[in-house]
Amino acid sequence: MKRKIGWVLAAALLVLLATGGCAPKTPTAKKKPTPVKTEQKAETVPTYRVVADNNLDKFKQTHGQYRTINYDPQDDIVSLLPDSLAKLKKYPQTTTVRGYVTDWQQASVLLANTPKTVLTVQVQKVLSGKPQLADQEIKLILPGGFRPYGQFDKGSIYHDKNIPDDEVVLTQNNQIPIPTIGSTIVMPVRKAARHPVNKEYLAWLTQTKLTTAYVPTDEYSMIWRYDPQTKKLTTNNPLQEKWRSTGDQTWNKKYQRLTTELEEQL
Repeated sequence: MKRKIGWVLAAALLVLLATGGCAPKTPTAKKKPTPVKTEQKAETVPTYRVVADNNLDKFKQTHGQYRTINYDPQDDIVSLLPDSLAKLKKYPQTTTVRGYVTDWQQASVLLANTPKTVLTVQVQKVLSGKPQLADQEIKLILPGGFRPYGQFDKGSIYHDKNIPDDEVVLTQNNQIPIPTIGSTIVMPVRKAARHPVNKEYLAWLTQTKLTTAYVPTDEYSMIWRYDPQTKKLTTNNPLQEKWRSTGDQTWNKKYQRLTTELEEQL
């Protein structure tokens, strides 16, 4: 009888071993949490920047490689530079803007035998003056433009005989270089139709459909280039650095103070 019970217990033990009942448990590997995918939103490019890129491509296709002739008009310059932003804000009919240049077209008609270039500027921020100009597109008139070299310098003692008269060159005032498409500028502006007020100029504005355009309040002293990376302003006038180092230091201090105050508003 005991022998029979022993065989039964042995058989039961074999069954348990076969089914894994007494098999050692292997540790269950912990499941790693599934990483949550974070989608980085692509930077939204403003429409006006896309427009500027397209216009820059068209500009390059139209003009290709060209020669730039910088000239000095020998004008008597009267600086309207104030010594502070507070005083600039008091300038009548003047709005100070930060804007992005999206296009560059030449006026269809010369003024007093001189070409004018019309910039399309997207106003990004108004620093003083009319707040309604923010996010608006304005036209800005600057001196200079493309023309055959012979029309510009014929008969001058500075005429370069190595440049063909029929070569189209960009002529611009050496103290007012025309900002390029895609650049950011800061300046006070006012309506072109209000300054100067003379019949010839007003007739030209009407003929070229620029009666609502703007001009810089002081194109020699108060156009700045803005670097969005450094958030700093530099003068648009390449000769101004020479003035600031050798000229009237009172004017220099006014310029530095106004520039610093404008940077703080950007």
